[in-house]
Amino acid sequence: MILVYTTIIVLSFFIGSFPTGYLVARSKGIDIKSVGSGNIGATNVTRAMGKGWGVLVLLVDALKGLLPVIFVRIHFSTLSEQHLYALMVGTGMASVLGHVFTPFLKFKGGKGVATTLGVILGINPLAGLVLIVVWLTAFLITHVSSIGALSSAISLPFIVFFLFRNRQNIIIMMIFAVFMSVFILFTHRENIKRLVHGEEEALKK
Repeated sequence: MILVYTTIIVLSFFIGSFPTGYLVARSKGIDIKSVGSGNIGATNVTRAMGKGWGVLVLLVDALKGLLPVIFVRIHFSTLSEQHLYALMVGTGMASVLGHVFTPFLKFKGGKGVATTLGVILGINPLAGLVLIVVWLTAFLITHVSSIGALSSAISLPFIVFFLFRNRQNIIIMMIFAVFMSVFILFTHRENIKRLVHGEEEALKK
């Protein structure tokens, strides 16, 4: 079974590594890595191509995290709750790491927010919905995508603790939540610098 689990995690990494934003932009003759921030995520695609294309990239990137976790939840439902959650967490983290460090673009991908959201939705839909509300609220107030992302990242451990505090898998979920929170802060380190200096660009209304 260890070989099966390892195979699933590796496949999840490559599913996550699918460079959605890069390929969408390329389909229109745009090298997204040479535009704006150079990031392949939905925010930079929105700036370069418009909201519609940005939403498409956002949804596909979220699905890269959601679908592998749903696959695990359905096909390994007979596992104990702790083992099932450990496998979902491992699968989800692999998807996010694949997105951020995609081997198709010399290990330089997106920042992992949409894919992480997809993972959370697959593991616990309520936690995912709360994160969406946090992100949207922060974004609609400021119109700065990174503030929405950072707000949801910081709130993730608190949301997980509240929802899982009386469940036996609280430890694995808190480890996952704290890791993903710190990881998202890390991928947004340049955004944080720009926010501190008042240089972060807002998306057009």
